[in-house]
Amino acid sequence: GNNYVTANQYLKICEKHFLAHDNKNDKLGSIFNQLSGNYISLGKIDSALFYINLADDNYKSLGKTGEYWKTPYNRYLAFLSLKDFERADKALLESYGFLKNSSSRMDRGFVLHSLLLALKNRGSKEDFITYFDEFLRFKKDGKASLDALHLGLDKFFDNNEEATRVLEERLRLMEKDSLMGTNVKDLTRMQLAENYINSKEYKKANEQYDLIKKEGTNTQGQKNVLLEQYNLNKNLNQPKAAYSSIEEYITLQDSTYKQLLDKQIAEFEVKFDTKEKEERILKQNLQLAQNKTAQRTTIGIGGLLALALLSGLLLFKRRLEHQKEINKKDMEIKSQKIIELEQKNKLLSLNAMIEGQESERMRIAQDLHDGLGGLLTTVKAHFNTIQKEIENIKNINVYDKTNQLIDEACVEVRRIAHDMVPYSIKISGLAGALEDLKQNIETRGLPCELDIHNITQDSIPEQKANMIFRLIQEISNNAVKHAQASHLLIQLIRRDDRLNILVEDNGTGFDHNNALSKNGMGLKSIDSRVNYLSGKLNYDSSTGHGTTVNIEIPI
Repeated sequence: GNNYVTANQYLKICEKHFLAHDNKNDKLGSIFNQLSGNYISLGKIDSALFYINLADDNYKSLGKTGEYWKTPYNRYLAFLSLKDFERADKALLESYGFLKNSSSRMDRGFVLHSLLLALKNRGSKEDFITYFDEFLRFKKDGKASLDALHLGLDKFFDNNEEATRVLEERLRLMEKDSLMGTNVKDLTRMQLAENYINSKEYKKANEQYDLIKKEGTNTQGQKNVLLEQYNLNKNLNQPKAAYSSIEEYITLQDSTYKQLLDKQIAEFEVKFDTKEKEERILKQNLQLAQNKTAQRTTIGIGGLLALALLSGLLLFKRRLEHQKEINKKDMEIKSQKIIELEQKNKLLSLNAMIEGQESERMRIAQDLHDGLGGLLTTVKAHFNTIQKEIENIKNINVYDKTNQLIDEACVEVRRIAHDMVPYSIKISGLAGALEDLKQNIETRGLPCELDIHNITQDSIPEQKANMIFRLIQEISNNAVKHAQASHLLIQLIRRDDRLNILVEDNGTGFDHNNALSKNGMGLKSIDSRVNYLSGKLNYDSSTGHGTTVNIEIPI
């Protein structure tokens, strides 16, 4: 994403690993280059320039010429952020110098586009025109069949009028320069005609199309022009001119097909003559072969009968083996189906048990909150009435102690009810309930960090939100009780229709297989809830190295 600080932490881990093994590793240059880009985004230009120099040294020591352009381009970005335009543009020219004759069209086009924009804003008119012509040639050399129609030249101008004026000037110079070539002029005329149409100068647009046809461009170019003229005349409600254009297009299309057909017919005639000669030679050879074959026919028939008998036996044996294999596969499939049905029944039972547990939790929590909680509140009110009537009870200190015990009982009832069903989910959704859980964990002495992305109050159904909260609560309680950790991270990230949960502590860790073998209810409860939610669960823990729990749940 855009978390450059975290990205840099991981890149520096990679850098340390490669330097420890081989400081000439060809991956180091890419890591240094990425670090420099991240530091530019963070505004730390000194660090960016430091890593640019390291990347430059690595590329050149390994002779990776295809990567040379990257470091001066990053210098351009660094100086641009400092508004040091002179050094920025110098670095950009250096970067393009490495790509000028490169076979990588994507890299070359990317840097050439940046150079044209820089020259448009800060360069001289002569330099801009020089590289503008080079951009035209670059586009003309593209392999895409519609490259001429997608030049995107208007991006280098502030408005349509300026673009039209520059293109007209380039055409006048091209008429005098025989080295420019017809194709480059055609590309410019096509773009100029489009600009005229945008300015509603339809007559000038048609003049450009007529010049392209007159100067005799390639067949595909002629057909493109005729189609453009047809669309233009049709939109201008000029049916005769539109019909004439489409008629020319069809004639040209037919002539193209005829040329292809004539070529194919000539090829077939050559192949046919060759085939006749081959057949005559084959007949002569066949006659000679028949004379020899007649002598061997008797022996051959006997051998064929023996071979047929042997083949029949082998085929019968193979069919038997194949049938046995099919029967074996059928048995395996039936066994697998039985196992799947058993697992499905177990899962249904598990789902029913978990739903029953959640329903019972809600009932008990409601009874605690509405029944015992209300009763204690009433007792508290009556007790306050007694205070007004019998002031001398305070003298024996029974009132204060009893009042404190009732307050603690009310707090405990609310805590138990909240732990069983977090009412904050109804009020502020899963995120609000987890904020309460975070405060509760920190109250118990463990610093906790909560990181939630792309989750709103209504994005997860309440029943599923309750189950997810209970799952995270169980994992967090294990960390508080057993991990002896000094930090706990709870992270929730929603991507499309999936929720990723990460709970990580820096505690003592544990052996997962050993813990399962002890039949602990905590881990089994976590596994059951994840299965109920159709999720995936993964533990990453070992003794002395903390614990990371990764869960993925479909939403």
